Amino acid sequence: MQEQEFLIYVTPLRPTALRIGQQFFGSAEDAEDVAQETLLRLWAAREHIDSSRSLEALVATVARNVCVSMKRVKSGKETTQIPIHSAPSLIGRAGGESSSPQSLLEEREDAVWLEHRLKALPEYLSRILRMKQEEQLTNQQIADILGTDSRSVATLISKARHQLFNDLKRRNRNENK
Repeated sequence: MQEQEFLIYVTPLRPTALRIGQQFFGSAEDAEDVAQETLLRLWAAREHIDSSRSLEALVATVARNVCVSMKRVKSGKETTQIPIHSAPSLIGRAGGESSSPQSLLEEREDAVWLEHRLKALPEYLSRILRMKQEEQLTNQQIADILGTDSRSVATLISKARHQLFNDLKRRNRNENK
């Protein structure tokens, strides 16, 4: 399923995910998280979605699974982790590229550190950041996918980057001691 198909067929089903989240948690805030996470998961799997099947049933199933996962995380029974296979694409090197063994080792250490920090972010922030950085989507495109407005997306991206920046500052302070 291409981006345009996703926007036409899946995004309008956001109220289904919201309703399921509201019924499960009884909270508008949690329902919003369920809807966003549902659309993020469906976006990540968009290439495997068959638009000829019942998309409303798919959205409902994913939303229920998201509710159960969120409940487990909230109860402390499960930690949220996502695989980040291309962490180096989220960081840039200042200056020119160097291929000395020392610089290659430092780049690898930086990539491992960043991957660890990305896994520590809430899953929805990590996924939105990936959509922005790796998939090169605009805030408006992400907002369309999530069925929200671009200001909310900008705020979430800023929040994720701010958290990573603070982690980086702490890391640098610890290395300089």
